[in-house]
Amino acid sequence: MGENMKNGLIFDLDGTLWEVIDSTFYSANVITKKYRLKEISKDIICKVFGLNRIEAAKMYFPSINLDESTKLIDEIALINIENLKKNGGNVYPNVKEVLNNLVSEYDLYIVSNTAEIEYIRAFLNTANVKEYFKDCIAASGFKNSKVDAIKKVINENRIDNAVYIGDTIIDYESAKANNIPFIQAKYGFGKDLNTKYSIKGIKELPNVLEKVFNDYEVT
Repeated sequence: MGENMKNGLIFDLDGTLWEVIDSTFYSANVITKKYRLKEISKDIICKVFGLNRIEAAKMYFPSINLDESTKLIDEIALINIENLKKNGGNVYPNVKEVLNNLVSEYDLYIVSNTAEIEYIRAFLNTANVKEYFKDCIAASGFKNSKVDAIKKVINENRIDNAVYIGDTIIDYESAKANNIPFIQAKYGFGKDLNTKYSIKGIKELPNVLEKVFNDYEVT
């Protein structure tokens, strides 16, 4: 690999860098109580992480028409963001330490399926990692698929060799569609995808990245 090559790590957020199950459960059910709807379970909330706004609306409110259910999703998001700005989410162990080590060697980015950039900023600010990331995209907010959002980050930042780190099959398929390597965070919300590269905790990431970029050099 040439010395002037730009190597970029693109991270998913939920299930990869943090989880916000409790905050989302609280926020979702503020809205269900407000409108006298059935409580949304934590099981459903876990299944929704990684989905876009429309898919989330269908999962949360299957019996309500899409226009109304997406409005409810937006209300939930606003409550959740305000809560996360104040209290933060559950950042996975060693995230800041690992990012601090990676940033000297790679450019770091976030591509999440959230519709709200403020959601990503809540993570960046409360986890004290804002300085590490060059760019971030809330894919649903731009009405992009995760595939297109990853492509956008790669093109706009002129990344020569990119890797996507995420936890679900959507993440895997989005990386595959962009012809870039994928590392599955097996501690997240997705099922084990039996991918070539994976981690059981983020502390394993630097060593796995060495293998990924060695393979880049071979190809």
